[in-house]
Amino acid sequence: MKNRRPFFLNFFLFLLVFGCSQDKNTADQARSRATMSVEGYVASESPIENTLIIPGNILPNEQIEIRSELSGRIEVLNFSEGSFVKKGTLLVKVDDTELRAQLQKLEAQMTQAKADEVRKKQLIDVSGITREEYDASVTRVKELDADIKLIRTRIGKSSITAPFDGFVGLRLASPGAYVSPGDIISTLVETDPAKIEFNVPEKYVGGIAKDLDITFKLSGGTEVFSGKVYATDPMIDANSRALKIRALCSNKANKLFPGAYVEVTLQLEKIDNAIMIPTMALVPLMNGENVYLINNGKVKLTQVSTGLRNERMIQVVSGIDKGDTLAVTGLLALRDGIPVAIGKIVTQ
Repeated sequence: MKNRRPFFLNFFLFLLVFGCSQDKNTADQARSRATMSVEGYVASESPIENTLIIPGNILPNEQIEIRSELSGRIEVLNFSEGSFVKKGTLLVKVDDTELRAQLQKLEAQMTQAKADEVRKKQLIDVSGITREEYDASVTRVKELDADIKLIRTRIGKSSITAPFDGFVGLRLASPGAYVSPGDIISTLVETDPAKIEFNVPEKYVGGIAKDLDITFKLSGGTEVFSGKVYATDPMIDANSRALKIRALCSNKANKLFPGAYVEVTLQLEKIDNAIMIPTMALVPLMNGENVYLINNGKVKLTQVSTGLRNERMIQVVSGIDKGDTLAVTGLLALRDGIPVAIGKIVTQ
C-alpha cells in the first residue's frame, strides 16, 4: 500500500501537467484564430492628373452655302467640285444682260436730266421759271442716281466670289440652269484651322479656361492631335447640364474632316505629391468613405476625404498621412479594434 502511494501521486502530477499543456495549446489556437491575416498598403505620395475624356465633333472654321441673290440663268460655274479656291475667286456668274440694258437706259436718262437741271438753274436765276419747276428737275436727278446705284448693286450680285479661302463642295446646279433667289448652288468650307466642339459637364466647368490645351483622336485612329480652347458658351445648357466648348487645331495636312467624331482629352489639374491609395481600400459607410488603418497589430476604422482618382488609385485629401498602413483585403470581415496580421504589403 505504501509502495502504491508514490505511483498515484506521480500519475496525478502527470495528468495535471498534461491538462495545463492542453489548455495552453487551446488558448494559443483560439488567439491564432482571432487574428485575421490581411494584405496591407503603405500610403505614399505620387503625381496624379485630373483627366477628362469626352466626345466631340470637328467643325469647319468657316462655312457658307453658295446661293444666288438674283433670278437668272447661270452663265459661268468657275470651280471644280472639291477644289480649293482662294478668297476673291469668281465662283458663279448669273446672266445680267437685262440689268446692264436697264443701266444704260438710266444713264442716258441721267445725262438728259442733268442737262435739264442746268438749263432750269439758269432760268431760275433770271426768274424765267418757278422754284417748283427747278426743284422738280433736281429731284429727278436724285431719283435717277438712286435707280442707277440700285441696278449697279444688282449687277454686282450677279457675280458670286469666294469670301475666304476654302474647298468648294459638290455642285447642285449646272451651267445654263435657271436659278431663283435662295437656290443653293454649292458650299464653301474653310477647313484650316479646324474647330473642335465638345460639351463639358457642369462640375468640371471651373477647370476650363481660354488657351487650355486639349488633345484628341479621330474615331478608330491612333494619331493624337492637339489644340487650344478659344471660346466657351456664355451659359450652361439647362437640359444637358453641360457647357459647350470650342477649340482650334491646325489642319494644314487636311487630315481632319468637318463632321467627324473625335475623342477629346482634357487635363484639368495636376498634383505632384498627392497621397494615393488603392480604391479597393475604401469602405463606404453612412458617414462617408473610410479606411482600416493598421497600427500595433490592430485595425482602426478611419474616415477620409477623397479627391482625384484614376483607374485603380484615389487621392486622399485628409484622414491619413504618408506612410500609414491600411488594410486592402478582408474588409467585410474587419471590425474596429480587432487584431490583424499583415500577410504581405501590396504595391498597388
